[in-house]
Amino acid sequence: MDEARLTVVAGIIAGVLGCRPQDVPADAPVGSLPQWDSIAHLSIVLAFEEKLGRQLTPDEIAALKTVASLADLLPSEAGTPA
Repeated sequence: MDEARLTVVAGIIAGVLGCRPQDVPADAPVGSLPQWDSIAHLSIVLAFEEKLGRQLTPDEIAALKTVASLADLLPSEAGTPA
């Protein structure tokens, strides 16, 4: 897994959840952090859509199982929208 993408993902999730990026491990399942409820999940999805510059498809959203699966949505160069 590309560490740069994981760093971006952890930063996005931490920003939404109000925690530190280092508290967001790559293997953490979606919803595993105490503050990661359904409303926070929606906010995370919206933040990723903004980062990507496009809406996620229902299949992409359904495939989000771990923090690493969110990182898989980002292009290789994490600063560049897909």
